Amino acid sequence: MNTQNVKQNIPCKICGTQSLLAFFTQILHQYNEPFYKCQHCGFLGCDEAHWLPQAYKNAINISDTGIVARNLYLYKIVSCVAAIFFAMNTKSDILMEGGG
Repeated sequence: MNTQNVKQNIPCKICGTQSLLAFFTQILHQYNEPFYKCQHCGFLGCDEAHWLPQAYKNAINISDTGIVARNLYLYKIVSCVAAIFFAMNTKSDILMEGGG
C-alpha cells in the first residue's frame, strides 16, 4: 500500500467522531494497512478490511475438533465483558453489536 495516499482520519465505526491515523501493520504478510484510533471512544480499527475474504478463505481446518467447544467457552467470556463494561445484558444486544 502506498502510504502517501492514506487518509489521515476517518469517522469512527462505533460513535461517528473523528478517528486519527494511529499506525500501520502488516496483514497476511502482504498488506501494510493503516489503523485508526477514535479520539472519543478509543475504538481501534482499519478503514476497509478488503483482505477479509482472503483471511477467511481457509480459516477452519476440517481436523479442528475443538472449534465448537472454544466458541462456546469464549461466548461466556465475551458475554460477561459485554455486560460489565458495555451494559449489554441480552443476547440480542451482543449479536447486534458483534454482527456489525
